[in-house]
Amino acid sequence: MIKRIRELGLLTIALGAFATSAQAQGVIASGAGPINRSMAGASTAAAFDFGSSYWNPATISFLERDETLLGTELIIPSMHYSSTLRAGSINGVFPPTNRYGTTRSDSGVPTNLSVGSSFKLDPESPMTMGILITGLVGGNVNFAGSTTTPTLAPRQPPNYFGVGPVYANTALLAIKPMASYMVSDKLSVAFAPVITTGTAQFSPAFFAPGPKDGYGIATFPTATNSRPFWGGGFELGTMYEVDENWNLGFSFKSPVWQERWEYNSYNPDYSARTIGIQSDMPAIYSLGAAYKGIERLMVDVDVRYFDYANAALWGDSIVSGGLGWQSIFAVALGGQYELSDRLTLRAGYLFNQNPIQEINTIFNIQAPGFIQHSLSIGASLRLNDNIVFTAGWVHGFRNAIEGPLLQIPNSSARMDAQVDSILAGLTIQYGGKRNRTKASPEVAASEEIVTYE
Repeated sequence: MIKRIRELGLLTIALGAFATSAQAQGVIASGAGPINRSMAGASTAAAFDFGSSYWNPATISFLERDETLLGTELIIPSMHYSSTLRAGSINGVFPPTNRYGTTRSDSGVPTNLSVGSSFKLDPESPMTMGILITGLVGGNVNFAGSTTTPTLAPRQPPNYFGVGPVYANTALLAIKPMASYMVSDKLSVAFAPVITTGTAQFSPAFFAPGPKDGYGIATFPTATNSRPFWGGGFELGTMYEVDENWNLGFSFKSPVWQERWEYNSYNPDYSARTIGIQSDMPAIYSLGAAYKGIERLMVDVDVRYFDYANAALWGDSIVSGGLGWQSIFAVALGGQYELSDRLTLRAGYLFNQNPIQEINTIFNIQAPGFIQHSLSIGASLRLNDNIVFTAGWVHGFRNAIEGPLLQIPNSSARMDAQVDSILAGLTIQYGGKRNRTKASPEVAASEEIVTYE
């Protein structure tokens, strides 16, 4: 019986290793800024605004003017976790009564930001520079303890073998300087180094089991005492204007290689202990096509591949302390219609595969990245020749994963989540319209203004 109790305890406390608000595309934000987000991030082949550079830095060469983006976002997640364990499931004795309960994560209202600027040092130069600062991954889960929810029960053997409240909080910011070069008046290529910084906190730290208690079940420390962590990667992009009606775009985001997350933690007797885990962001491939053959309308569709299976932590096996996620495809469709010279309407839809296998539900309570369908809308109002105000809304439809815990007879676990985001921001444009390539002397001469007295 002690062996079966040990198995139960280990299963109910091995819950995962990462915290985030419920996001589409796993845990990667779908876009940057209110314009880009209100079209589901579809922008690999279309320069809607500077936020399009989130997926393809080569789009900044096709912007009509230099511009600055100031974007904010309020994220409203709704997540629930429940588990069931029937009386007598373990050797006909444990637990003495049916155990079932559901708890809601008290995640509050996390925020995100997107700020950046695109500019040319010389109006006639084929080189466009830019820098984008935006949230890459962020949010929290905060599940209260519960005597009726087996996983979240107190540690009071032989009746309860849970871990109590579960908390995690992360905030990873991406800083991306970029340069895009117009090879011709129809083709641009771009390179952008990516720097990430932020914090990650977990309680309990399920990736670092400690000494076992008297029943042979591991204890777990907290992972809260740490410093900001840094990481880096790069992006490559290209955009090609096929003709007046079509654009094509492609980008590659390398893995973001992070330094090891280490924490000054402690053992059950409060003696010092250092713990840590390695976590990298996945490589992402994006291919896009944009249609602009209808006056005042532009539509973009992106196909993306997220290589979670080969990213540290996400793709690592559950046995080795990872999450066991699969690589996934995503499709984003977005467009805008200029209703008038001052008002522009936008909408988008995003679908992505679920990276989490249902049987792994209990191991992903701190990483609910399984939302698959998102709908977004937005509108922009031009306040004057240089300033545009944008507002929008994104809804990630509720999704759930569940399944039996095969090692525990008559048991199951379930998790569901949805998320809403409120978007707002300003686009500030300045300077004259850009020349995509440096004008020839003949063209420059023909454009000179001559005054006769």
